[in-house]
Parts: sequence; structure tokens; C-alpha cells
Amino acid sequence: MLSKDKLGYLFIIVAMLIWGSIGLFVRWLPYPSELIVFYRVFFAFLFLLLMSVYKNDMQISLEKNNKYLLIVSGIVLSLNWVFFFQAIKNTSVASATLSYYTSPALLVLLSILFLKERLTGRGVISLALGFLGIFIMILIPNKNITLEGITGIGYGLIAAFCYALFTLLSKKIDGISVRHLTLVQTGISMLILFPFAWQGELPKLSSLFLLAIIGIIHTALALILYLKGLRLSKVQRDVGILSYLDPLSAILFARVFLGEIPTISTFIGGVLILISSYLVIVE
Repeated sequence: MLSKDKLGYLFIIVAMLIWGSIGLFVRWLPYPSELIVFYRVFFAFLFLLLMSVYKNDMQISLEKNNKYLLIVSGIVLSLNWVFFFQAIKNTSVASATLSYYTSPALLVLLSILFLKERLTGRGVISLALGFLGIFIMILIPNKNITLEGITGIGYGLIAAFCYALFTLLSKKIDGISVRHLTLVQTGISMLILFPFAWQGELPKLSSLFLLAIIGIIHTALALILYLKGLRLSKVQRDVGILSYLDPLSAILFARVFLGEIPTISTFIGGVLILISSYLVIVE
């Protein structure tokens, strides 16, 4: 019988491995990022809605300020995923994921600008290492890097910024459960992206199956596992370390299933980015 701590770690590990595999699904789907994200939030919203109905837990009370924050956070959430998926389609899964992993350092920057938090020495080092890692990924001479690849890294950085902003906004929303919060945010994202789905082609049945997996498994279920894991785990430092299974597994999955081998510049830059986010996560 697993202890609560070990069960919590297991939940987090499974969630990270699920999130690490999402790049494969994005590559396998021959559709624009906006359309993929629409179906992702559609299936996630439907799953969470059915769960709330099943539990007879549909009453959501919001303060006036929370309503505006929810709308903005839902918009930012959709932008976050659109740019991240676009990064995966433009560059390697490793480059897209590692550039996206600058979000903890960007969150430090946003917290200083908007929450007036004090910039610590650790925060300065984190920011410096994160951006140094990006510059190395782009600027070190590399015959494999293309304009499209650089653009993909740029999309990853925009996605990282959106995710950092989404995290900041979500932290300011109180008085609502995580499940209800995710339900409303995915619902808003679905409405924002609906025009793209309306104009796009209807996915094939096989593609709808993959899209349902992204929505239900990669979004709703993985989030539930991760949050349950956080509540059961006592040592935040260990949780921070386990979060690195996400980018590492993404790179491994891309190597095994897509045949992608990270370049030296991606490896060096990626190590600096992961150290950067480590300094933030385990602070």
C-alpha cells in the first residue's frame, strides 16, 4: 500500500508523462493550431461539465472582480496553447518545449512588474540563465537551424509569456474550486476559438479520437492528477524536481516516435533553461 506522499508523487509523475507526450499528438494532427486547441478545450470542457453534473456540483459563485479575471484568463489560456502548438509545428519538439519552459522565469518578471514583488538574487540568476539558454539555442552556429525553427522558438517564448500571465491571473482568482475554475476557463477559450472551428474543416473520425485524448487525458485528467498529487505531497522541492519529467519526457518521446535528435545548441540552451526554472520552482 502506497503512502500518501508516494501516491502523490505517482499522480504527479503520470501527469508529467501525459503532458510530455502532447507534442506527438500535435504533430500527428494535420490541422491548424487554433483548430486543435478548440477541440482540446471543447472535450476538456465537456468532460469537466459531465463530472460536475455527476457530482451534482454545478453552483459557481463569483465575485465581480473574478468575472473579469476569468474572462481574461480564458483568453490568455487559449493563446498560450495556440502559440505552443504552433511552436511544435514550426520547430523540433525539444526546442518548442524548452523555450516554453522559460515560463517560470517570466512569471518572476511579471510578479515584479504587477505584484510589486522584490527581485531576489535567485530571480536575477533565473532570468539571466533562461534568456541565455534561448540565445544559445538560436545563435550558436547550427546548420540545422532555419528561419522556421527560430520562428518556432519565438512562438514558444510567446506561449511561455501567456502561460506565466495565465498563472498570475489564476492566482488572483479566489473563492472557486480548481475544477470549476478550469471548467469556466476552458469554456471561455472554447467560445473565443469557435470562429476558427466554424471556418475550418470537420476533422476525420481518427483525428477526433486524438483530439478527444488531448482534451480529456492531456487536459482534464492530467490536471486532476497533478492537483491531487500536489495535495498529497508534502515536500514542494520534490514536486518541483518531478516537474522536469515534462520536458525531458517530451524530448524522449520525440526521439523515439518522431526520430528527432536534439542539437548541441538545443542541449546546452535547454540545460540552462531547466536550471533557470529549477531556481524558481524550488525556491
